[in-house]
Amino acid sequence: MNSLLTEIDKLQKEINAFRPLEGDALKQIKDYYRIGLTYSSNALEGNSLTESETKIVIEEGF
Repeated sequence: MNSLLTEIDKLQKEINAFRPLEGDALKQIKDYYRIGLTYSSNALEGNSLTESETKIVIEEGF
């Protein structure tokens, strides 16, 4: 159990080395969640738009 916690701490430090996210990486993550999760939510509700079509609706307002 102790070795598992040590490994978890090591991995957490590796993750933290990438923080805070900035610039393009942060924008890509925000876009993924904004578009991808909107698409998934709408698909669950029966919407037939593709992910690309959902992206166009969100970004262009069509």
